[in-house]
Amino acid sequence: MIIVTYILALFLQVTCALVNGVILCLFAKLDSLQKNKHLRLVFYLSAGHFLGAILGFPYIIYMTKNWDPIHFEFDPLFILVSEILVPIGLKFSATATIGVALSRCVAVFSPGTFRKIEKICFSEIVSITGFLLGMFDACLSLALSPITRVPNCGTAGCFLSNQFLYYWGISNMIFGFIVIILSIILLVKIKLLDDGKALGSVVSTSQEKRFQQASKTTTCILLSSLLFLTTPSVCVGVVELMGFSTFELIGPFYYSSLLLTGISNGIIFLVCNREARQLLSRESKNPSIAPYFVVKRVAGAR
Repeated sequence: MIIVTYILALFLQVTCALVNGVILCLFAKLDSLQKNKHLRLVFYLSAGHFLGAILGFPYIIYMTKNWDPIHFEFDPLFILVSEILVPIGLKFSATATIGVALSRCVAVFSPGTFRKIEKICFSEIVSITGFLLGMFDACLSLALSPITRVPNCGTAGCFLSNQFLYYWGISNMIFGFIVIILSIILLVKIKLLDDGKALGSVVSTSQEKRFQQASKTTTCILLSSLLFLTTPSVCVGVVELMGFSTFELIGPFYYSSLLLTGISNGIIFLVCNREARQLLSRESKNPSIAPYFVVKRVAGAR
């Protein structure tokens, strides 16, 4: 029953907002995270997932409130406007994932080039590109989709035009295949390389720990996005291009996949990052300690 998917989406929204909200607070408190250029793209991903979860509440709450097991009919204008964060978030996440994969591939295949890349500038270019591509998809969805009522259809996909769905399916598959190819190349290369020699050739000894931590985090995030967002998007895109609509059966599939990716990426970051774990552990054991002193103590421990 489609109401179950609405309730699940609400649960995923709350969880995604909480997890990524914690990460944003950690970046605000810890100087080591702010100065780690390798994690800047991870920060932008977390900010995107946090905003996507928060801004998506009107969309999911409206559908949950107005759903009826016998007959329901959503306002097409409200659905088309409130769902624009889905194409924005999906294209932003896909672009950022490609950026993460490309950065890791350059690091293992061409260490000299990787050292010359300005990490913050690269992250900002990738993020801005992803946002602009997402805005283009959102504007295109509004321009091509007529405001038409569709009874008993419980997701935004039913209100989008066939032209946009065709474009969206193809573009998502192209981005998905790029991520898959880069991921396979990266994982094969990492497996073939000796860890010690690979790290020694990419960074200096003083930066080795920071690079190791960032590399571990971004690689795990890449695999998470591949599992929860890229592969499902490619599969649904193929099914849609074959003429079978999954929207009426699955409900807000793309948005739920986006939320799952945000949750998994956030958990991976919290598990892999040593400073984040230390700060969360200290605050949980000493809730009366001011955040300023917690940050100083963690920084001194390094």
